[in-house]
Amino acid sequence: MQTAFKYNSILTVLIATLAVAGSPKEGMAQRFNHGGGGGGGRPAAAAPARPAFQQPARQEARPAAQPVRQEARPEVRPGAQPEERPTINGGGRNIGNHDYNRPVNVHETVNVHETVNVHDHVNVYHTGGYRGIHPYYYHPYRPYYWGPHWHPLGFFLTALAADAIFLNFNNQRYYYDDGVYYQPANGGYSVVPAPIGALVAALPPGYETTMVGNDTFFYFGGAFYVNTGQGYQVVAAPAGAVITQLPVGAVEQQINGDTLLVYNNTYYAPISQDGQDAYEVVNP
Repeated sequence: MQTAFKYNSILTVLIATLAVAGSPKEGMAQRFNHGGGGGGGRPAAAAPARPAFQQPARQEARPAAQPVRQEARPEVRPGAQPEERPTINGGGRNIGNHDYNRPVNVHETVNVHETVNVHDHVNVYHTGGYRGIHPYYYHPYRPYYWGPHWHPLGFFLTALAADAIFLNFNNQRYYYDDGVYYQPANGGYSVVPAPIGALVAALPPGYETTMVGNDTFFYFGGAFYVNTGQGYQVVAAPAGAVITQLPVGAVEQQINGDTLLVYNNTYYAPISQDGQDAYEVVNP
């Protein structure tokens, strides 16, 4: 009996040892299976199977990308030459060798005085193939007569008025009557251009006065005069002189697309002065 008790005691100790060894696992299991608070010996429901968790790749925070600025390029038109840019070592845009702090010398690239010369290339009064003081302004040519005693070049008379003035100039015979000059021809008298240098005592009514610079000129019947103090002397038509009437016999001539009038080998450009049709002496 003592032997049986001895075996029972050993068996009891052995069972208790086994129980103690298994109790921590059960306690940890209960702790992991319960939510936060105490109570209840109710076992936790088994969690549904989840797929293996993969931590998303960590994305580094970066600043918002700035839009890339594109340099504006000039428009290339048909037939236009593209803009020539300096070479990479010419100081235009040399990455690595270019000094961006170096000031730009505008006078080396653009020289206004050498490329644009207003006085040589742009003349606001220059029209067609001639130069004048006033801008060209076309208007129809209307022949003009200076009264009943005036006659155009080439007009023929069989007799002159009794008060016609005789002139002996450059060894030639002339007659002067009311602003018209005659020479003997074919038994009569033919109207001729006013001889340059001839001097007459007076001009008939209806003459014009015109200024060229500081000089005063007198105009009548297609001829220009200056006052010498002793009379009126015939002179060549001064360039820049402006008159309002041209005699009958002027001829229109096209020069570089403009219409000029020619009378007695003198060119006149139609212009407008003070709102009135006029003509300017020009040198084509």
